[in-house]
Amino acid sequence: MAGSLVGRRALVTGGASGRGEACARRLAAEGAAVTVADLDAVGAARVAADVGGTARVVDLSDTVALESFELADIDVLVNNAGVQRIHPVHEFPLEVWRFMQRLMVESPYLLVRAVLPGMYERGWGRIVNISSAHGLRASPYKAAYVTAKHALKGLSKVVALEGGPHGVTSNCVNPAYVRTPLVAYLAGPAAGMVTGTSVSMDGGWTAR
Repeated sequence: MAGSLVGRRALVTGGASGRGEACARRLAAEGAAVTVADLDAVGAARVAADVGGTARVVDLSDTVALESFELADIDVLVNNAGVQRIHPVHEFPLEVWRFMQRLMVESPYLLVRAVLPGMYERGWGRIVNISSAHGLRASPYKAAYVTAKHALKGLSKVVALEGGPHGVTSNCVNPAYVRTPLVAYLAGPAAGMVTGTSVSMDGGWTAR
């Protein structure tokens, strides 16, 4: 429903390009004031300027810095930032493994932790975690990514259970190589009864 997020403030991580950019644009089209958070300063500024939002340059793998983030005014959080690295399990560089868990597990947790008090106070909030088809299935050589995406799905379910009594929903979207317009629906008022779910958008890949 057009304009369903007027007066709401949204934060999209990894919003400077790709799926994150698409989410930022759709949320803005629904009326939300969007903050585009990304390490890519140029890309974040471009998207923010296009949607009339705000750019926030941040290294989401720096979880110590994230502990002090003030995000009490955020009504819609889209945890989208992520990377892919491929190595056999027994050869996976530990520093890369730890980086990916910080970026795709610890960082989303810290952001959720930061936004929940404000959402609880207002009695309304939407958290959308962009997982992956690899949050449902595994592939060889992708141990860090598959582990992180499964963990994000678990976090999403716990937040759904805790947030429900406070008017806060939490859902996962599990895309393959597709666009995700569903995110705008899950962020809006019409999705108040949709929470704790994991929605596949993968052309049937995980049905095999």
